[in-house]
Amino acid sequence: MTRNAGCQVWSRFNVDNGVNHVNLKQNMANENEKPVSLIDVGQKLVGHSKSAEFTANRGLVVDLFPFIFEASDRMSARAISRFLMEEQNIRLTAVTITKALNEPKKSWLSLFESIQPSAIVIAKWFRPSSFKFLFLSKSDYENRTSFQKEGPVGGALVRGTMALLRPQWVAANKLLREKWFSIGLGTRLKAKPYLEEHLMALGDKF
Repeated sequence: MTRNAGCQVWSRFNVDNGVNHVNLKQNMANENEKPVSLIDVGQKLVGHSKSAEFTANRGLVVDLFPFIFEASDRMSARAISRFLMEEQNIRLTAVTITKALNEPKKSWLSLFESIQPSAIVIAKWFRPSSFKFLFLSKSDYENRTSFQKEGPVGGALVRGTMALLRPQWVAANKLLREKWFSIGLGTRLKAKPYLEEHLMALGDKF
């Protein structure tokens, strides 16, 4: 076969002699490399995540803020950070804690964002519709939303009816008990000035 004829054959397959030779050598080299174990990569990732800064999760400082806010009356940001790390294995830097404490309105509003849809559902149920219930004592709120005044049998019937007919209300009540009424009344009352303007604006939409 002549040189020209050979070039024509290679060109029909869109392959150049020189390029084909290089690619062949590269393929042989790749075959000799050890394959990467994805399991090994995954285990290293998990290992790294355990020592990684948990503050990458913005929700952490938001969810803990009410308790950080209360504890800050007796503890420094550094002491709070050390307790979280040593006792709970939660890494939250003193700088992050200080920033949250220095911006209390922003921090309280960020927390309220996570419960706002549920708070609106319950506020519309109260008569008159209002967010004042947010600053009731935990026991008072639980008595009202457990329908204690209806008596043991009557209360159970009302709760069962609510579960069937108003599941959104039941879910909202459950979330508020867990995320809002777990905060001490004194701390919630201290939060009130930071939330008042926002709550008034929401209430005007009812």
